[in-house]
Amino acid sequence: MGAIAEAQPIEAVERAIEAEFDALCEFSARAAHLVALGRALERLPAEACCEDNRVAGCQSLVWVVARADPETRRLRVAADSDSALMRGLLALVLRLYDDRPPAEVLAHEPAVIDRLLTGRSLAPSRANGLHLVVRRVRAAARDHLASGAAP
Repeated sequence: MGAIAEAQPIEAVERAIEAEFDALCEFSARAAHLVALGRALERLPAEACCEDNRVAGCQSLVWVVARADPETRRLRVAADSDSALMRGLLALVLRLYDDRPPAEVLAHEPAVIDRLLTGRSLAPSRANGLHLVVRRVRAAARDHLASGAAP
């Protein structure tokens, strides 16, 4: 995913995600697409699926590891879930935010998440979980910048 993030501005990735879902008219097609994205998402190692990385408040079990790489100064994000649908949603978050400078992550308002979820028959608890994941990623970006490290 990192090569895509380097090659395209975050807004272009956002537009591509929206176009993917706009092309899918039925909820069942959108859900199947999310599940397929989730299947392709790399699993976190077992040791990363721990309480420290767990996103509390999600309907399913969700783990997020987000930290700035000290060499590249880019935010590295990995995530996993026990839910196939949530794994697909996590794949979208990673497409947006993995391997980007923390300042770019913070400058981007994640409105695409709301646009994708509005009227898409996604359970409110799952939508809330996705917002908690985005909040965790943005907090990691904020923490990196607050540490005085270069953006």
